[in-house]
Amino acid sequence: MRSGIGVAEDVAGEAWLVRDAAGGLDAAATRQRHADFLAGVWLPGLGVGAGAQPEPLPARRIRVTFNGPGFGRAALTWGQRDIWATMTRQRNWLPQGGRRPLAPGSRVEDVAAELAYLHGRYQAMRTRLEVDEHGAWQDVAPAGETFLDVFDTPPGQDPDTLAARVEAVYRHRPCDLRTEWPVRMAVVRAGGVCTHLVVLMHHLALDAGGAAVMIREVAARETAEPAGMQPLEQAAWQASETGLRHSDRTLRYFGKALDRLAAGPPPVLSPRPQRPRHWSGRLVSPALASAVATVGARCVVDDSAVLTAVTAIAFARLTGTERVLMRPRVGNRFRPALAGVVCFAAQSGLLVLELGGTTFDQAVDRARGASLAAVKNAYFDPEALEALLGRFAANHGRGPEVAMFFNDRHGAEPGVEYANTAAPNPREPQRRRGGSVFAWLHRGPEPTEPLSVTVDDAEGALAVSLHFDTHVVAPEAIEELAWGIERAAVQAAADGDVPTGIRRTPDRRAP
Repeated sequence: MRSGIGVAEDVAGEAWLVRDAAGGLDAAATRQRHADFLAGVWLPGLGVGAGAQPEPLPARRIRVTFNGPGFGRAALTWGQRDIWATMTRQRNWLPQGGRRPLAPGSRVEDVAAELAYLHGRYQAMRTRLEVDEHGAWQDVAPAGETFLDVFDTPPGQDPDTLAARVEAVYRHRPCDLRTEWPVRMAVVRAGGVCTHLVVLMHHLALDAGGAAVMIREVAARETAEPAGMQPLEQAAWQASETGLRHSDRTLRYFGKALDRLAAGPPPVLSPRPQRPRHWSGRLVSPALASAVATVGARCVVDDSAVLTAVTAIAFARLTGTERVLMRPRVGNRFRPALAGVVCFAAQSGLLVLELGGTTFDQAVDRARGASLAAVKNAYFDPEALEALLGRFAANHGRGPEVAMFFNDRHGAEPGVEYANTAAPNPREPQRRRGGSVFAWLHRGPEPTEPLSVTVDDAEGALAVSLHFDTHVVAPEAIEELAWGIERAAVQAAADGDVPTGIRRTPDRRAP
């Protein structure tokens, strides 16, 4: 157990250890917490909490009761299994949300009613996790109770500062998915007046599409029956003969895509292990935003296809490959049964983009087709895909680390703010080229995917965030990838008939 505790201390700090009444280490309880951690039911949070300051204490804790339609126990849905695996790999509960000012005249009673509404209306907010020898289960309760914390700002202090501290504590505090409800909510007051709302939710409960639905319905206090296939119904359909056939068809499509990947040499990734191991950086680029819009208008394609193409081109140039494996994040909200459901329905699909001998416009056209196919084939059993990737690794000597997770969030409907938005590290130099800036954001022990690229809107620009494992790819290569995405987009905007410079290689598959 010593090594297991050591790993967890590295990730979760003192929150990992269980102390007895005298302050000593409770070894038995710590071992059990380690087992819970490995099972993915007890997960650390993000950030550093309140730091050296003592945690703020609520002036009141208001008991909030709730009840709602739909209850029972079922297997996790495909979307829930996808994000729970990510939460377990990344060793935190991926808190979503933050703080915001409250409208003038807001009362504590109003916020308590909103909290009761959230829990009562949405199955996802009444769900806790169960894990036994048969697997993981969603347990949706018909009713329950929770608490709204009320914090009073001391005289002379800024209530936003207090709200930020409460948010940091909520975000950092570990979450037991078996016993906690998905929502942590607080009100901050100043002089008896409600000024701020703090709300954090774990990612198992909802994705960006579900958050957008929730925000609309909460604002309107929607009373019509929740739309679409709710999580318990999703689980039943996915386990049915129809659902299993659907997943099997998708896995056959993935298998054919991986066959194409095997035809060429693997990408050459140059690791340079660092301590801390996991890094993130971000490029904020007005040039990228302008170039993507220009190419999209000329080729009459969605900006997302252009971003997929230029990201793949930059990766291919960096690694010397012509076939790029990407794992695009697909919201699945185009499916009528999932369009209006507050839940986690997004999944990381799979596409292989072949770029050898292409011009920029040809690459964009191929990205458009591959992206449409990836969207169509993004609803499946995620564990079956992991097994398929494992077989590919065994047969070809190259594992899923060659995949680049890709999440285009720009232009998305506003939802709950993402927790991984971070400010540049002030101790790191920023590199500027024209109006674009690259900066390192974070270095830490918290695991990430081997390589993921996320695109968000920025003021007059696009922001490309890159999260990576230095044991897989070197930091200097990541910075070059970021600038390479911008460079490919600018070149594509200048002349779509110019070759990308990615060479076609002989097909290595047996005849």
